[in-house]
Amino acid sequence: MNVPVSTSTAGRPSKGPLGDAPAPAAAAMQRASIQIRPLQTLQQMQAACAALDRVWGIGPGQTSEVQPPLLRALGHGGNYLVGAYGPDGALVGASVGFFTEPLGAAMHSHITGVLPGVAGAGVGAAMKWHQRQWALERGLTRITWTYDPLIARNSFFNLTRLGARPETYFVDFYGVMHDGANRGQPTDRMQVGWDLSAVSTLDAQRVVLERRPTSEGPDPDRAIRTGAATLLSVGPAGEPVSGEPVAGKHRRGGHRDPRRHRSAAPRPGRSRARLALRVASDAGPGDGRQGMADHRIRPVRLVSAGANSR
Repeated sequence: MNVPVSTSTAGRPSKGPLGDAPAPAAAAMQRASIQIRPLQTLQQMQAACAALDRVWGIGPGQTSEVQPPLLRALGHGGNYLVGAYGPDGALVGASVGFFTEPLGAAMHSHITGVLPGVAGAGVGAAMKWHQRQWALERGLTRITWTYDPLIARNSFFNLTRLGARPETYFVDFYGVMHDGANRGQPTDRMQVGWDLSAVSTLDAQRVVLERRPTSEGPDPDRAIRTGAATLLSVGPAGEPVSGEPVAGKHRRGGHRDPRRHRSAAPRPGRSRARLALRVASDAGPGDGRQGMADHRIRPVRLVSAGANSR
């Protein structure tokens, strides 16, 4: 089932953003106290793969998310391969992306990870703004990536701090995965599109350049009162339900602290939330194990900053 999604990033500026692209990238790197450099040697690629294994909790002998030979091939083809390095020169994060359709206009950011010790310091944001600069310098206008929509901090980061917009909900996109975050869970993903010259992106850029607090975000109560559709709510017993919230409760992803981590609920509770999210996205309550990988679902409009990754 392929359902196209119409999401608006109208209001483009009359001038291209390429000339301004280095400024937010530099400001974000300075704020995070890092330098971002291409991964050029096999040793650098091996270090990046080891770091990403740590981020996703992949132990020795387990299947890695990315491996050095793959990075070597992607880099040889001119794709996006970078590492983030702290003041002492140690690698603290990595990001990998590749060109995608429409060719010559877009790239897909496959994986971006930051080591736990520096998570929350702005390293991930610095890599995304650097990624945008890199893309614009090559004539690209759009970047896509996927993320788990049940991780509220990722929704806030992608939609508010970067200005990307949700496009497609994929059911069990990667199939079975065995890393720490995904083990035992269907790999449902939301794909976002980052229009590199949209007003939402330029508004997010201003927050970086003006050094405003990065915790600023939408008020879910106000958004609901003014007509925003609710995708998923909390039921009377704390269970996930589709549609409008119960009085005094907030919908999933609209918590007042948008930076919070994945729910501490046990895995069965997260599974119920994921199935409810599928229903809310017109996916149906499939079991998420077989025959679901090709489903694409039009999402209900999500609450984000409005006009103001995996």
